[in-house]
Amino acid sequence: MTRILVFNIFFWMPIISFAQLYSGVVKDATTQESIPYATIGLYKETVLVDGTSSNERGQFQIKNNKEATHIEVSFMGYEIYKILISEILDYQNMNVVLQPSKNELNEVVVQAERTTTQLKIDRKIVNLGTDLQQSGATALEAFDQISEIQTDLGTGSLSLRGSGNVRLLINGKPSAMNSMELLDQIPASSIQRVEIITSPSAKNQADGLSGIINIIFKKNINQGLNLNLNSSVGTKRYQVGFDGNYNTSIVNFRLQASHGERRMDSKQWIYQKYANGNTRDFYAPHDFNGKVTRVTSGLDFFFDEKNELSFEVSYTHDFHSFFNDTYYTNVTGRNDYLYTRNSSHTHKTAIYNVNYRRKFSEDGHFLELDYNVNDNKNILPASDFEDDSFLFDEEQSNKNNLHALAIDYTVPSEKITIEAGTSWNHRKLTSFNNFVPSGGIAVNDIFNYKENLLGIYGLTKFKTGKLNWQTGLRYEYFSSNSDNTMNGQTTDLSFSNLFPSIHLSYELTDKNTLNTGYSKRVSRPNFNHINPFRMGNQYFQWNANPSLKPEFADSFEVNYQYDGEKLNLSIDTFYRYRTDVIQWLQVINDEGVRIVSFDNVGKRNTYGIETNTHYKINSFWNTQLSANYYYSKAKQPNITWTDLYSSNIILKNTFKICKSITTDITYTHVPKRQDVFSQTQPRNRFDLAARANFLDNRLTASFRIVDVLDNNLRKRKLVLTNVVQNETWRFQSQTFGWMFTLNYKLFQNQGKTRNRKQRNYNHGGAIE
Repeated sequence: MTRILVFNIFFWMPIISFAQLYSGVVKDATTQESIPYATIGLYKETVLVDGTSSNERGQFQIKNNKEATHIEVSFMGYEIYKILISEILDYQNMNVVLQPSKNELNEVVVQAERTTTQLKIDRKIVNLGTDLQQSGATALEAFDQISEIQTDLGTGSLSLRGSGNVRLLINGKPSAMNSMELLDQIPASSIQRVEIITSPSAKNQADGLSGIINIIFKKNINQGLNLNLNSSVGTKRYQVGFDGNYNTSIVNFRLQASHGERRMDSKQWIYQKYANGNTRDFYAPHDFNGKVTRVTSGLDFFFDEKNELSFEVSYTHDFHSFFNDTYYTNVTGRNDYLYTRNSSHTHKTAIYNVNYRRKFSEDGHFLELDYNVNDNKNILPASDFEDDSFLFDEEQSNKNNLHALAIDYTVPSEKITIEAGTSWNHRKLTSFNNFVPSGGIAVNDIFNYKENLLGIYGLTKFKTGKLNWQTGLRYEYFSSNSDNTMNGQTTDLSFSNLFPSIHLSYELTDKNTLNTGYSKRVSRPNFNHINPFRMGNQYFQWNANPSLKPEFADSFEVNYQYDGEKLNLSIDTFYRYRTDVIQWLQVINDEGVRIVSFDNVGKRNTYGIETNTHYKINSFWNTQLSANYYYSKAKQPNITWTDLYSSNIILKNTFKICKSITTDITYTHVPKRQDVFSQTQPRNRFDLAARANFLDNRLTASFRIVDVLDNNLRKRKLVLTNVVQNETWRFQSQTFGWMFTLNYKLFQNQGKTRNRKQRNYNHGGAIE
């Protein structure tokens, strides 16, 4: 493995030679705003010699040692800029000004053929193309196609670099729902990009030991009246929705709505053998029925070139029901019996957001203020029966209210950029538990919880030669208090901490980049750890622990990326050191119920490597190989295994059959995984997808088959001190899906337009 890595790095790392450097900035002639992602081409007569794209600030750089005659700069909606090499006065300070096109263009719908990954100094950005097999897929299913994110479609678990301690954000902000339910309600077609932040800077809130996953939704601000219709139908599911906007250049109105329903069935076999010789087996089929309705509207005001104000309101109604029969057999000391639990979840979430951005004269100089309110209500009733005899009714409900206020200020200069900001986050949670046993007296208990987090950060960015530096320091003060009427228990916690970060990026050449970074992270005890009212079931229960301490992690990483014309290669390595690890501790009682609690248990060292290679074999065939491996050494008592490991491999081949038809074949292999208490056996899966475009790309039809061979079983062995449990889970892995998308622009505004970016505030969000 070491030889292969060394060969990859040095084979693709070109030798630095003497060459002419061309650099500058691309701007709009009317507004003088920078133009990101413009195309810069270096030509010798009519032959393209070299090329690049401008960055987010419109800056570009080309280093070339070949003969050239002129440079061409182009961007959609602008006239092509052309200048002879002999006419350039200053090669390193070119000021390229593009004139808006005077010709009215026919509508062109551009859709990325493949997903692209952009490596930044402190994060990896996955811009979703059409090759993620999104036909009717949810966000969780889309994540399953990204090798850097580890998911389990059966359990809905989510992890980065072998750890499930992940901070999940939506447009830079948190959700009050857990990750499984949240990702299951988001259509993959609504996602523009995913930011994978494994080495967060001081600008980001310090929660999330393994990093941050930030989902950025699509936001339409195109001129005129635009409408995008989409629908999908598949195995026991359907979804319909639309996305529209009306932009007069001064005011932009946005409206999105979707409704989807999905059913799913799964089967689980569990076999328990106790140390004393007792046994218990159970077979548990599950039926799931769910429906989600989402509505989002927004107003963007562009008062002038320097002031922008946005309002947004969204509402989600998510309902799903569960019907679980558990057939108990081979139970020591009693006859076989049937246990039934009928339950449902209702989640109602309203989100309100206001954002103001003030631009100053210099490009990149701005002040931004963002306020977000997340109001979430949940109702979780359940009824339990044994052999058709009623046992009890239980209902848990909670009101979860989050407020997040943040201010950011950025000041650029010729040599250094300074960023500073502050944030205040507040959560108020009230949980109710109502228990009514058969023939007994109803019991009602309440859990109240409040949490506040104040954060202040400073960040500097500067460049010395080819080396880019980013250093930062963050201060956070955290406090929380709670009371529980069930046992009269109260908590009053407060923590004050500093979190440094440093990142370096070295541009070996215009195609080779080397990055390294360090960040300190924390996992504090929150309501998930100390709330006693969490819905379980007949074989799984939670125990709260209000005595937890914070867990800290120091993370180091190094990554290399090569971006060539045909080959894209990235290699990431990291090391993470965790102290006072907040560990799931498990025990199975005499009734066969697995009881999970949390405690601070020892230390852990984690190492890992991630590789991603994309190669364009020819004009119609692209192939991508992604692989990762993570290893941890757990220095923790009272666990079964101290050597922990996990990995996965994804091989994707995309074929362009003709101009309008593309197919995708994906193979996924998940090798054996070992955790502190369990071992999961290897799994394999083949996925197929096809896409066809019609009506000048306005209409898109996609078809997807997940798990063609229908053999993606999850087999796990759980080893505890008093019992060994073998599990087989056959969830609804094989699915078929169709998706239809229609894009239509009713008319195009003929007035003055401005080069506006799609505005998504990205401070780092509120408390998760």
